[in-house]
Amino acid sequence: MSKNTLWQRTGVQGLYRNGQSGIYYGRWKVRGKTKWQSLETPIFDTAKFRHRQETDKIELQRGNRNAVETGEALMGALLDTYSEQIKGNTDLKEGTRKRNLTTVKYITKTWPELRTMKPQDVSTVAIAEWTKLIKSAGSNFTPNGAKESLRGNSSSSVNKAVSALREIMEMARLGGIITINPVVEKSEGVRLRKRVTVTPLVLPSDTELACVLHAMETNGARGGWGIEAADFCRFLAFTGMRVGEAGRATWQDVNMSKRQLKVQGTKSDSSVRTIPLFPDLEKLLAKLTERRKSAARFAVDGVPFLSPKDSIFRISECQNTIDSACEKLGVARFTHHNLRDLFATKCIESGVDIPTVARWLGHADGGALLMQRYANLRDTHSQAQASKVSFGGGL
Repeated sequence: MSKNTLWQRTGVQGLYRNGQSGIYYGRWKVRGKTKWQSLETPIFDTAKFRHRQETDKIELQRGNRNAVETGEALMGALLDTYSEQIKGNTDLKEGTRKRNLTTVKYITKTWPELRTMKPQDVSTVAIAEWTKLIKSAGSNFTPNGAKESLRGNSSSSVNKAVSALREIMEMARLGGIITINPVVEKSEGVRLRKRVTVTPLVLPSDTELACVLHAMETNGARGGWGIEAADFCRFLAFTGMRVGEAGRATWQDVNMSKRQLKVQGTKSDSSVRTIPLFPDLEKLLAKLTERRKSAARFAVDGVPFLSPKDSIFRISECQNTIDSACEKLGVARFTHHNLRDLFATKCIESGVDIPTVARWLGHADGGALLMQRYANLRDTHSQAQASKVSFGGGL
């Protein structure tokens, strides 16, 4: 066959070489549709190995689907089939897809025996014991910067796992493997979903935060990265952005003429939003601009990182720097997300209405979460505003 042919056959069934790029591709039949996938290599032996790996994965998925359809599936097949459906659901946003897949891994990690169990043996009582265990013991997850794993899991995490398991067991019911979904069935004295309690906010005071930021700026880090980390924290506190959003912010998101900042959120439709350039935020951006212009370390070939597509910050997180400063000063540890909480607190204390703060934070519920999360602040503000209400002296 001519070397100019776009798709060149090899001696391996379903393995092709692209005549233009030289990259190998695999082709499979999945649920009656042809699936093409780049194997990302021009080396034949490497392509054969990767093609074999993907073929084995597809055969396993096909076997899981057959087991589910014939009513012979173990829970492992159901879990894998559910994960496959999530990956193939084009209606899901990427962030939602990742969270759902993480939840499946969480279920498997906290209930390792589940994969080898028959769906008929997964009872409501067994699920209740599992939720009780993970609520108290957790999954041994260690957050970035923490010295030890978390003890126990939040009610929200448990409830997400229960919801996912409900959908998985519903697959078994619809497939005729079980007659009743044990996650839906209500047994006397058994509670699967946990009550969500609001953890009281513990935020650094203005003085503590100022001291921590100063310690970060003077920590001796080479190249001024301590200063960059401190300004990154200020940016989080002045915008209420999630750490991932702040790390992706670019100069083209800043509109100085309209005094606005566009937030490229990905969590939900409402997370893509525009917030005002608050006075402190405007001053911070001006300071960053001057530093980019004057510091050689923030320039490439003499050009500062100020082009529209350049990131505003040269870092995307700084938890270790925060932790070091807090430990040095004896201040209680706080996280990037606590600075988002601080933003919301300052806004509410300043008299900004709840729906507006919710919009600035990118909440999709119009303020319901804020009303719950910041109930104490709302009540305090309510009492302060009550003195301004008058019904007229003639009543």
